[in-house]
Amino acid sequence: MKLRRFVTVAATLAAAVILAGCSGGSGSSSTPGGGTSSSGRTKITFWYRMNGVYEKALKSYITDFNKSQKQYEVVGTSQGSYDDLQKKLLAAAKSRTLPTMSQVTDITVPEYIKNGFILPLDNVALKGSDKLTDKELADIYPGIRQNLKYQGKYYTMPFATGTRIMFYNKDILDKYKLSVPKNWEDFAAISQKLKGTGITTVGFNKSYDFELETLAYDAGNRLVTPQLKVNLTTPATLAAGNAIVAMLHDKTAASAGTDVYFNVPFVQGKMFAGFGSSATIQQLKNTAPKTMHWGTALMPGFQGKESNVLGNNGLGLFKGASAKQQQGAWQFMKYLMSSKVQADWGEKTGYVPVVKSAVTSASYQAFLKKNPEYQAAVDAYENAFSSTPFVGYNEYRNDLYAAVDATISKGESAKTALTALQKQTEQIIQDNK
Repeated sequence: MKLRRFVTVAATLAAAVILAGCSGGSGSSSTPGGGTSSSGRTKITFWYRMNGVYEKALKSYITDFNKSQKQYEVVGTSQGSYDDLQKKLLAAAKSRTLPTMSQVTDITVPEYIKNGFILPLDNVALKGSDKLTDKELADIYPGIRQNLKYQGKYYTMPFATGTRIMFYNKDILDKYKLSVPKNWEDFAAISQKLKGTGITTVGFNKSYDFELETLAYDAGNRLVTPQLKVNLTTPATLAAGNAIVAMLHDKTAASAGTDVYFNVPFVQGKMFAGFGSSATIQQLKNTAPKTMHWGTALMPGFQGKESNVLGNNGLGLFKGASAKQQQGAWQFMKYLMSSKVQADWGEKTGYVPVVKSAVTSASYQAFLKKNPEYQAAVDAYENAFSSTPFVGYNEYRNDLYAAVDATISKGESAKTALTALQKQTEQIIQDNK
């Protein structure tokens, strides 16, 4: 299967790597290290991609969970980046050495199902005294809940989700007497005021695929619906594409190019506004000059509506896990989703909690008061949605990157690029029926 290498957010890149090497069923598997720890507890092996402050926080939760009961012992192992984690999961599926559970992006689920190595959570999540209650399910933000199920069964539970927000330079805003843009049309007025200053109005990452998906959703459709209808040449998507491409072609907007992420030129004071995951907040806090003042806001609306697409990174259970291991993994998943852990996770890492009760908790509200730049990331949940997962998604996403690149590097119109992408995507879906 073809694989075009376009750099984007780590989760999507990792999913592309999985698809490139994945073919056929994985067969049966067994959990590495056996099912019992040296203490006699049921051993739960857990693979994750966190490092630095993220891994430190996650390790503390593993320790606390292990101390909270005597039946299970979670043994966590960092696999490096999302890219590395997904490649190692693929290799483990082939060698039948899968972990009990792992971090999983929602868009990889259909491929995992197709290749036979992810288990539905229904047997543990919907049964017994520790089942997921209606109250607990309702506590998860709706945009995240969209992709917890696939073909009627639960395959993931949420853990670390990024909302998408706008970042803007307050110094530029004050100097040129600008206002924070509320909608995409506001950028036209801002561009006129910044004309001749050498400051770019809008900065994208290397690819503007997330912005295209968001604006198309605002205008009235998903790029690919849950029923697998492809909407890449509809008036809504073309309007979204034209709005972005027009700014790129007249130089009022720019792709980050070799810098990959918009925040690199942004912290140099070359861009007024840019778009990124809420995880970018922590990056800017670490890299922006102390003399630079910046803020966050909701994604600007388009054609009267506003939304943002989520980056969902949850938890999945793998083939080969015994009944006891599955139950232990479920207990640990529920622990990681608890209000207390999610509030603490948000405060320590900058991730936005995945449950409402964590956001409304006293500790997290105090955190928001001290760190107001995170408020937009929380507010973004209100109109958030998730991309539609499907078998072949990763090939489609690579083709989407290519279409985006064609409008940037080759000067193609949005209509030309999206018309080609429409045909490619329809063929991908047809090939995977």
